[in-house]
Amino acid sequence: MTHDGSAMSRLWLIWVVGLAAYMVGVMQRTSFGVAGLDAAARFDASPAVLSGFVVLQLLVYASLQVPAGVLLDRFGARTLVVVGALVMAAGQLLLALADRLPLAIAARVLVGAGDALTFISVLAVVVAWFPARRVPVMTQLTGLIGQLGQVLSAIPFAALLHGPGWATAFGSAAALGVAVALRCSRCCATGRPVRPPRRPRRRRARCCRASSTPGGSPAPGWASGRTPARSSPARCSRCCGGCPTWSPGKA
Repeated sequence: MTHDGSAMSRLWLIWVVGLAAYMVGVMQRTSFGVAGLDAAARFDASPAVLSGFVVLQLLVYASLQVPAGVLLDRFGARTLVVVGALVMAAGQLLLALADRLPLAIAARVLVGAGDALTFISVLAVVVAWFPARRVPVMTQLTGLIGQLGQVLSAIPFAALLHGPGWATAFGSAAALGVAVALRCSRCCATGRPVRPPRRPRRRRARCCRASSTPGGSPAPGWASGRTPARSSPARCSRCCGGCPTWSPGKA
């Protein structure tokens, strides 16, 4: 594989890993909504209390957007994606083991905090690695495809919840978050963003058509078709692929 091909492969690998982290974050965010009835029975909570979980998580998410931006500038996108995935995994693990309402509330606070760090960091990865003309499209694709995390919470997570049980479902979600964090930490551990190679611009030839004298006045010999005094066939070959006005028979 050529250098350009390996750079493009690396670019798409980084985007896929970041997209997977965001998709898992969406799954962690929406998993409690799937477990509403089970949560009411487990914590002996009313529907009003359970709806407060969603509001609390949104408040934590919104309140941490500005601090998340500051941390992003300070530590970088990769670090924040890893930390966000680990914080959400810790919240899901705490929720898997919780049997009292205060512990469940603390768990959802952790999930909201980790969620606040994830999406903005993934967008920063898109901006850093993709050309500017592709950033809007890739941003929209990241947001749309990432919402497939709701499918993960609605199908496999719900199957675990209604099969093995509460602890297994949320414990599996925590394990998935740790796996994504490990993959993100290994992806692009070193190196700087490599943008796709640009086509080199061809230098405009000036050796045969520009003056070799200061001030831009025509050089002696140009009117008679001879090569300017300070030009040479070698120089013309380097800058414009050969001088059309030079021939061995002309001095």
